[in-house]
Amino acid sequence: MKVKIREEIIKKISERIKETNEFENEEEYINYILTQVVEKLEEEKEAKKTVFSKEDEEKVKERLKGLGYLE
Repeated sequence: MKVKIREEIIKKISERIKETNEFENEEEYINYILTQVVEKLEEEKEAKKTVFSKEDEEKVKERLKGLGYLE
């Protein structure tokens, strides 16, 4: 698969590579950035799955009341 990337973005990436010396080339940098984005999206998706049930929420509220954090 080929992906077209605007020339001004490639120039900015090239400058970033020169400044940091962390990456060998533009492709390596782009893969790194895309990996970071995808991992963050997956983490956010996973975090949404761990929602408390109403029963769990009530238990937490009662515990916080018992500790004096809620009235």
